[in-house]
Amino acid sequence: MHETSSPIALTIGDPAGIGPEITASVMNRGFLKKGAAYIIGQPSSLMRLLLPEVSAQAEVISAEDALRRNTGKKYLIVDTGGNDRGELPPGPSARGGRISGRSVETAIDFARRGKVRGIVTGPISKKALSLAGYTYRGHTDMLADMFDSPRCQMIMVNGELRVVIMTRDIPLKDVPRAVTAERIISAVKVTAEGLRLNWSITQPTIAVSALNPHAGDGGLLGREEQDIIIPALEKLRAEGLDVTGPVPADTLFYRWKDKSMHACVAMYHDQGMIPFKTMGFERGVNMTMGLPVVRTSVCHGTAYDLAGSGEANPGSLEAALKLAAECIERRRSRA
Repeated sequence: MHETSSPIALTIGDPAGIGPEITASVMNRGFLKKGAAYIIGQPSSLMRLLLPEVSAQAEVISAEDALRRNTGKKYLIVDTGGNDRGELPPGPSARGGRISGRSVETAIDFARRGKVRGIVTGPISKKALSLAGYTYRGHTDMLADMFDSPRCQMIMVNGELRVVIMTRDIPLKDVPRAVTAERIISAVKVTAEGLRLNWSITQPTIAVSALNPHAGDGGLLGREEQDIIIPALEKLRAEGLDVTGPVPADTLFYRWKDKSMHACVAMYHDQGMIPFKTMGFERGVNMTMGLPVVRTSVCHGTAYDLAGSGEANPGSLEAALKLAAECIERRRSRA
């Protein structure tokens, strides 16, 4: 792991999924260094997976104690399980949702207090969160609300491939109404600033996808491009931003392959996520731009079907940890 002098908050995720397994993996192999993170979640789900020599270097503490302590040279595991200490069978549950939800809330609290400069999140379940009484659709909505950052954007990262999902997790039938000039302008501006802040790209080039096949074909296949997307992009160009588009979605990633852009903005979830995961699912990172701190995450879900099998791949968590450390250092250098 690329080291940083600032600790991060690492949430384990839903204890009934593969979050504990991939967290244990990065600890057991020394990828996550001692003192590099406050590891937040249900300790029992993690401790049983640690090698004896790693477990001996771990200490379970409360969130209140963690706020009074530095990580030092130990693995500090912050208990947010409360009375939910028993093992959970694989699958979504209110208990799993409460534990994982409290973990994210604790990580956000640590960041808002200046205890950490970055958050790395393990996988959670939208259904489990709902069963636990949360109204958020996932991490990004929770982060946007609790950091009061409504303009934040989800960007998927794999090396130099960066894909912004503009409308995030909404039903496909709701996408056309969600594609507005205001949302496009906001997404591109947040993306441009995120590229400058997190990757030190001073003059970013951003490609924006069309909504309809063939970019609407001059209005024959839909008018969103003519009426909404093109005017929004013209306004952005008038403000000095280097924006191309609307690019037909079936050629958007071809543009990335010829290295002509630093990021692309997809109109809706599957438009960006299908090609992204095809190109590199196991090392992909979900990042949130537009927050006051760095936040990265695995790009996969809880994988309840793999929980306890020993077959979960920690590659995405490793990449998320590495990217978070790199971005924290770049932000520090700009301060």
